[in-house]
Amino acid sequence: MSYLRRPPDRRSTGRSQPSNADISGPVVVVAHSAGVMTTAHWAQRHRRPVKGALLAAPPDFGTPLPEGYPTPEALRENGWLPAPRTTLPFPSIVAASTNDPLADFNRVADLARAWGSSLVDLGPVGHLNPASGYGEWSRAEEFIRELS
Repeated sequence: MSYLRRPPDRRSTGRSQPSNADISGPVVVVAHSAGVMTTAHWAQRHRRPVKGALLAAPPDFGTPLPEGYPTPEALRENGWLPAPRTTLPFPSIVAASTNDPLADFNRVADLARAWGSSLVDLGPVGHLNPASGYGEWSRAEEFIRELS
């Protein structure tokens, strides 16, 4: 997971701007896991028109992650912490699992409140990734339509 070692304030979030700069009009952002945190950091620094954001399975970087993932100290040293806790400048939906190994549901609910996001309890779906038994996630389309 070397992408977690890139500081979002210097490299990761800066890459999002050029890739969406040539799109006319507002966009809908769809992010999963660390991409959610990248989106939250990016939103603090950029004012590109965003119609809404689907933020799926955000990790809780403030508590120790399972073995093999960066420590809170490493995340802090690389700019991932503290996690942004300001209202996002666009509507958003946080879709969270009740048994995500990378995040406690109550802590994700706190992030959703801080961001001004609607929170959707997905139930026990793990990290909503192939390791949890997911491929395509059809509910994403429902949420994207809601934000569009």
